[in-house]
Amino acid sequence: MLSPTRRLNHSLPRVKNLLDVCVVGAGGVGTIAAYVLENSQRARVTAVLRSNYALVKERGFDIDSIDHGKVTNWRPHNVVSGFASAAADKKSYDFIVITTKALPDLTSSIIADLKPLITPGKTSLALLQNGLAIEAPFAAAFPNTPILSSVSMIGSRLTNSTSVFHQYPDVSKIGAHLHHVDDTFTGATQHAAAALYVDVYNAGLAAAKAKTNARCLLVEDISGARWAKLLWNASFNTLCTVLRIPVGELLSGPGRNTLLEPAMREVAAVATAAGYGDAVSEDMIQNMLHDSAPTSTFRPSMLVDLENERPLELEVILGAPLKVAKEKGVSTPILTQVYELLNQIQWKLT
Repeated sequence: MLSPTRRLNHSLPRVKNLLDVCVVGAGGVGTIAAYVLENSQRARVTAVLRSNYALVKERGFDIDSIDHGKVTNWRPHNVVSGFASAAADKKSYDFIVITTKALPDLTSSIIADLKPLITPGKTSLALLQNGLAIEAPFAAAFPNTPILSSVSMIGSRLTNSTSVFHQYPDVSKIGAHLHHVDDTFTGATQHAAAALYVDVYNAGLAAAKAKTNARCLLVEDISGARWAKLLWNASFNTLCTVLRIPVGELLSGPGRNTLLEPAMREVAAVATAAGYGDAVSEDMIQNMLHDSAPTSTFRPSMLVDLENERPLELEVILGAPLKVAKEKGVSTPILTQVYELLNQIQWKLT
């Protein structure tokens, strides 16, 4: 049962050695992450907003969450309109959490702006984003900065500029992306950063006392978790978008057998060829095929982006695994066709 509506005091308790966290992009995922981190009473969050900055600064967010209940007029410790303001506010962040869409042009822009916020030997980057190989551009730009990679199934979205609807328990897996190791920048250093983030995040979830299975799990190999999520994202997400139908209609129609399940098996074949067969088992495929009801009205994130004429996360969700398929010689007729159709749709949006 959700807790009653609460109006929060925006000031944090006086706790020594609070972690300073900068959250970039407070959409559905970023707002919940910021709320959980501050709810831990171990971190204070500076949120970098863009289009909704003025409204959030004035009235905060209204959150309707399966984990946290209904919270009104909540805002992070600090809200800023850009990276320059974030750098002026706190020049030494412990974590910078990226929750924006994983779009090539946007990623390049963010990387260019991040340097003033990163303190060598202290700051870690946490990528709460969809897709495969999203860590590569950040690793190239910041080779001596720990990069944490997160895969989540949260079902959280903005319903307007300041309202967040969060309908599924916040379950995530986080691990260190070991992009560079030497005598001073060890794997242990990077794993320790991931462990600290997970510990703080779980403290925030525990404080909510949610009657759900919300949890943040520390994993050794985050790449396997990313392939596992692609079973859903590269099939349900993309096919619902091409067909412009919710999950239930895809499951109840003829496309379940002719498009959806074959697409999932293509993802599994590519993952297996890449060495991640254990992450995409037959049991996982069956669970995903039967986890949602045929009456589900859920509209995946890519479909919502299309309906709002926003860019699609096409390259990280389909482009990247298809590159692996080509390298490994794996046939992917359905995924390839869906990619070409979405590429045409994307072109029309620009």
